[in-house]
Amino acid sequence: MANIKFNRWLLAILFFLGLVVLVSGCSNTTTEKSVNNDPLNFYNKIQLSELKSDVDAALGVVPEEKDGTFTYTDKSTGFGIIVSYDSGKSVIMKTVYNADESKIMALGNATVTEDQLASITQGMTYEEVKGILGGEGIEIISMANPMDKNKPVNVMIWFNDDETGFYITFVGDKGTVQSVKYWK
Repeated sequence: MANIKFNRWLLAILFFLGLVVLVSGCSNTTTEKSVNNDPLNFYNKIQLSELKSDVDAALGVVPEEKDGTFTYTDKSTGFGIIVSYDSGKSVIMKTVYNADESKIMALGNATVTEDQLASITQGMTYEEVKGILGGEGIEIISMANPMDKNKPVNVMIWFNDDETGFYITFVGDKGTVQSVKYWK
């Protein structure tokens, strides 16, 4: 008889604990900041021509200043953005940042070869390059174009796991090839 009472008591406690775990797992914790694990989070938040005050507010971290550039680092990913401003404090260049540059190359998951280099020529469109290299590139630099403010100059990468791959400079947002380099 005592064994049955003990089992009922144990079952009631387990039921109660299960209910507590279930309810606490469903609660809404809006006070916690969500952590963004996207290494390009900071880079993608900032646009050319954006004011420094807006960049500071959007990223929410104090940048390190060195030689007129500002490096904002996301503590949750180790990645960030290096920003250059013009005299009016507007973004004129942004670059993906990581203290370990090999981690930037590791963002790519391409399968490209040096043999493809001859197939990519100046003036080709981004879509043509994407077709040759088999997928999307990753933009790592964007800068204002002094010749045409409506067509920024962008550097995109297609990198393999062994840190070989392409750096391709485009004029215009996913525009046309200006230059191409295979890194090995």
